Amino acid sequence: MFVCMCCGSELRDDKPVFEKRRLMWEENMQMHSKFLDRKEELKAEHAYPELHAMMADLLRLLLLLKPSGVFLFARKDFSPFPSCRPPGGGIFNTSSP
Repeated sequence: MFVCMCCGSELRDDKPVFEKRRLMWEENMQMHSKFLDRKEELKAEHAYPELHAMMADLLRLLLLLKPSGVFLFARKDFSPFPSCRPPGGGIFNTSSP
């Protein structure tokens, strides 16, 4: 019960009350699968923090400079780093190095 400040009448608080139930996500196959997927994502993110930093730098440069050839720009940006190329030259073959 609340009392109105302007007229002094009593106001009722008619909010519904719900009981808390324990969430049993371990027993729900879909929620358990999402949990395991997210767990693997987080492990992968934390395994190589430098990769996250490199991608953030690349995206920052792309947004600032807005190059016309995004793939060529990315190739030049990553050229100082050693590469492990798949046989056949990779996905994006460009004529210039």
